[in-house]
Amino acid sequence: MSKTRKPKPRFKVGDWVTFPYGTRNATAQIIEDRGPIGVKGRRLYRIEIHFDDREPSRFEMPEDDLKASEPHSNPAPVS
Repeated sequence: MSKTRKPKPRFKVGDWVTFPYGTRNATAQIIEDRGPIGVKGRRLYRIEIHFDDREPSRFEMPEDDLKASEPHSNPAPVS
């Protein structure tokens, strides 16, 4: 019987990430690790992205689409 090792998560709650958002890159914060519930066991994260004068948007993104980023004081989309 072989044991399958699950890969460790690349991010944790509170980490800042960037990802493609339309024609630009956006910076967001991880607010929940949803686990390996995506297609073929992909790990999903719930993220929160802030815009200037609107409520933040929250949605899930697969781990493979995210890159680590430094914290930002104004995490709106950047070019």
